[in-house]
Amino acid sequence: DLAPRRRSTRAGVCATAAAPARMPTRGDSRGTLLRRTTTGLPIFEPPGEADDLEELDLPKLLLVGSAFYTGLNCCTYPLAVIKTRMQASAVSMGSLEAAGELWRISGIRGFYAGIGPVLLGALPARAGYITALEGTKAFWQARAEAAGVTGPTAAAASNGAAGFGAVLASQTIYTPCDVVTQRVMVASGSGGAAAADASAAHVVRDIWSTSGWSGFYRGFGVTLIAYLPGGSVWWAAYGGARSAATGQQLMPDLAELALAATWASLWTVAVTSPLDVLKTRVQLAPSRVAPPVLTIGRELLRSEGFAGLYRGFLPRWSQASIFSGSVISLYEHLKRICKK
Repeated sequence: DLAPRRRSTRAGVCATAAAPARMPTRGDSRGTLLRRTTTGLPIFEPPGEADDLEELDLPKLLLVGSAFYTGLNCCTYPLAVIKTRMQASAVSMGSLEAAGELWRISGIRGFYAGIGPVLLGALPARAGYITALEGTKAFWQARAEAAGVTGPTAAAASNGAAGFGAVLASQTIYTPCDVVTQRVMVASGSGGAAAADASAAHVVRDIWSTSGWSGFYRGFGVTLIAYLPGGSVWWAAYGGARSAATGQQLMPDLAELALAATWASLWTVAVTSPLDVLKTRVQLAPSRVAPPVLTIGRELLRSEGFAGLYRGFLPRWSQASIFSGSVISLYEHLKRICKK
């Protein structure tokens, strides 16, 4: 009887502190509660909590989640502009130097250059991300359990595989917007004729006239190479950290979520930063045909060493930590609200 036990809340999910549970059996509802201990979420979830895709009101989750995602994107967008300008600059510069230069040339508007294409592509890309993530997480969780994997290892594996599919779906939708946005970001803070041609409409016409459809997917290969493992690394690190911290009661729930997200962001940015720098250089190359990625990498290594491959690390990590910490803290609550 679980009724007399004290009830506590972790990550917005109501959990029941019960005596050690018996081993689950097939079709056992209590087994369902235990199976979810390996997802990186709280140890116990009461019946009816939304976790699998069939339990979610997906349209409601997409609508509410995407609105929040868009607002957060606007708040952290200046960090993305600074990061891109640092990566694209002909000379190495620090974060404050890049921000100061942009302020002198363009003022506050420069920090939001190219936000139109971002907002246009962010909603469908986010919808694809959430659909793929929630649609595959339960599948990979079941595969991990069938293979005899449990605990933090299963949490890392299932979340990592789901994140892989989610990034693949979202980047297929978002890459054309990213190509346009990167060019607007750099041109708007350049001054002179380049600034006059910094509108998204002008960039779209220019790409179409010189490269056609392929121009909007310039750097798509290196984007996938960068972000597919990035999604897996983030969800693996986050799921493992959450699973390991569950039940420890070391800090408040929201602080625990934020710390896990920051930890996951650090690993993700550390692993993918070199590829992100190369992606930016490929997408911004002035030539009609994108230069080989290896050629760009060799030039950076020759001129700046490995530090060149980590340009924009601090603003990128800052944006990722703020963004992912905020999203994941609310996301678990949204899943609760958006159950059928």
